Amino acid sequence: MKSISVSIMPLPDVMLVGTHRNYVIGELFTDCGISTNVPEERQIFNLVLPPWQRPEKWDEARKIKFIEGIFLGLGTGYRVQNGMDWDESGQSLPMSGWLIDGQQRVSAIRDFVFGKFCVFEDVFYEKMDRKTQLRRFLRVPFPCVELEYTADENVLVELYNRLAFGGVPHEESEIAKPFFL
Repeated sequence: MKSISVSIMPLPDVMLVGTHRNYVIGELFTDCGISTNVPEERQIFNLVLPPWQRPEKWDEARKIKFIEGIFLGLGTGYRVQNGMDWDESGQSLPMSGWLIDGQQRVSAIRDFVFGKFCVFEDVFYEKMDRKTQLRRFLRVPFPCVELEYTADENVLVELYNRLAFGGVPHEESEIAKPFFL
């Protein structure tokens, strides 16, 4: 019997390590004491975006599809945030709570709630009764991976680049269509 030599290839450490939090959409509206620290940061609801994060890219049609998917029970995906931390005076530390992944989904939620578009041709958030808003939207899970707070911006940039640029958008000709029609 031949002996097979196996060399162990070193793998890098796991990058996405943090606490998995089971938030719901409605928690985007609660004040968590985090605010921008420098003028280049932007804020969506209670989330701060890093200054190097690209601007919003989703067009209205993509935002509508995402929100309709929430109502159809298809979920929200998850978002990734740097941990939150504060100094002795209660001011948030630099990079605290930065939204590393999820900007497009959060901005779609914001635009729907603020009445910038409707879904299913005539359903506006503000015209839904409160019970429907709560049951079908605000209490829908929007999980988060919250990293341990880090002030190492290089770590956050590397994670952002891997999360944000991993997917390749479909061309129109690549979108799945029924086969037997």
